[in-house]
This record gives sequence, structure tokens and C-alpha cells, in this order.
Amino acid sequence: MLSRKCFTSMVVAVAMLSVAAAAAQSQKERDSSDQKESYNYVLTMDKVQKLKDATKALSALAARYPDLPSGSSEQTLDEIAQRFQKYPDAMAILNKNGLTPREYVVGTMTMVKALMAVGLKRSGRYKEYPPDILKVVSPANLAFVEKHYDEVRKPR
Repeated sequence: MLSRKCFTSMVVAVAMLSVAAAAAQSQKERDSSDQKESYNYVLTMDKVQKLKDATKALSALAARYPDLPSGSSEQTLDEIAQRFQKYPDAMAILNKNGLTPREYVVGTMTMVKALMAVGLKRSGRYKEYPPDILKVVSPANLAFVEKHYDEVRKPR
């Protein structure tokens, strides 16, 4: 089982990479269907809890399945989601949490980007969200994470 510190460090590292990569994308890439899907995904506490429960259980599988999808930035959402199909144990975890592979990938990506953006704002890195952040994370998800930051950030 991952320690709280390890889990938080992992989330922060993934978030930093996700936000940096998303912010650096060209206008053409920003308009991709994957980015639109992430932008339009609506975070709720129910979804966050499901995503966190699934992540905790999937993390335990990572030792047995080193090829378990990790969300490489060179893969599309479809490619990442399809890789889950190879792992019945991973599919069982997602099903138990009421998630499809695609919703897990999109939801996790959305949650991590919103957490990172809000975390940077809370740290004083910026007072208002930069335009590039607002192109990749919806104002609704930013407001949700601002309101529930400690709950969303806390590992299960």
C-alpha cells in the first residue's frame, strides 16, 4: 500500500506533468477530442471518491502488472482506456467502482489537472488562473476543487 506521502508526491508529479504538457499544446492539439472530453468532464464528490478508490486499488496491482496503463502523454485516451481491457483484475476494480476504463482515465486526468492548477494558485504562484490553464481545465472544475481542495487532495 502506498504511503500518504508517496501517493501525494505521485499525484503532484503527474499533475505537474499533465498541466505543463496541456499548457504547452498547440491550438490544434487543444482542440482535440481528448482535450475537449477532459475539459467537459464534470467533477463531483461521488466521482472523486470513485476515482480515488479505484486508483488506490489499481496502485496495488501495479507491482504485479508493470504494464498497467499509466497515462503516457504520447497515448490517446482511447489507447490508454483500451489497455485496461488486457487486465481482468483492473477491469474488476473499475467495475466495482462503477467506472469504465475511459471514464477512469478522463476523470483522473481532469482531477489531477484541476488539483495542480488550484494547488499552484493556493501556493501563490498566481493570483488568477492563466488563460492557458483556463483552456484545459473548466472554470466549474476549478471552482469545485477550490471548494473541496482538502477532500480531493487527500488520498483514500
